[in-house]
Amino acid sequence: MSFLTLKIVALLSMLWDHLTYVWPLALTVEVLFFPDAAETIPSLLVLQRTTDYIGRIAAPIFLFSIANGYRHTRDFKKYALRLLVFACLAEWPYYLLFGFHGNIMFTLLLGLLTLRLMDWGNGKRAGLGYLLCAGVVIAAEYFALFEGKGRYILFILVFYWTERWPVRKKALLWLFLMPLARYSLIWEFFSEQLFTYRWFHMLCINALGPLLGVAFTFFYNGKKGFTFTGDKYLWYVFYPAHLLVLGLAQKTLLGA
Repeated sequence: MSFLTLKIVALLSMLWDHLTYVWPLALTVEVLFFPDAAETIPSLLVLQRTTDYIGRIAAPIFLFSIANGYRHTRDFKKYALRLLVFACLAEWPYYLLFGFHGNIMFTLLLGLLTLRLMDWGNGKRAGLGYLLCAGVVIAAEYFALFEGKGRYILFILVFYWTERWPVRKKALLWLFLMPLARYSLIWEFFSEQLFTYRWFHMLCINALGPLLGVAFTFFYNGKKGFTFTGDKYLWYVFYPAHLLVLGLAQKTLLGA
């Protein structure tokens, strides 16, 4: 699977996740095809819960792309600047759609800078870079300024460190790491005894759902894939553009 294919899979996954955020699948299908239904049809809820997992594929692939991009970029400064510019452009559309700040492009930028910090630190003194990385992850988790917080920075680092690992070894690591990264949700689920279907689904979708995206990265063949003029800007432009369109659509629906 080429890098372009992975990128398209991630874009479609993200689009699905955000579309169903504005137009929930069960409600949309019910309005279009079953307008006389007195209550939500159970089978539609099951369909929605099942397809929720599609939207969890995107984030791990985008995080993987930063680790891969850092390893292969010819100009780190331009790469970082591009992320910064489009992160700023996406911030208002992100707030318009979700009502809070800190879009994932800022997270990706911080992850990229952390990789550079790691190499710089290790160049100064053995192990210093890893210590600095730990500090960034902890600070990002504590201050929670951007989407994914510190765990997304950690995931970028793991993708970078395990690039040459065999798939079986990587799979075992992620099966342990992904649920562990959602420790707060798991703790809340058991400590508050929230043993309902809705909460169990939320636990699975957030602690296990992203493993689908991780699995896609295992099929990466190391090739860039088909290229075309401006292909490197596909993700950068698509992200703020689709947020803006969906944000405006949501405001129109709500009459705001």
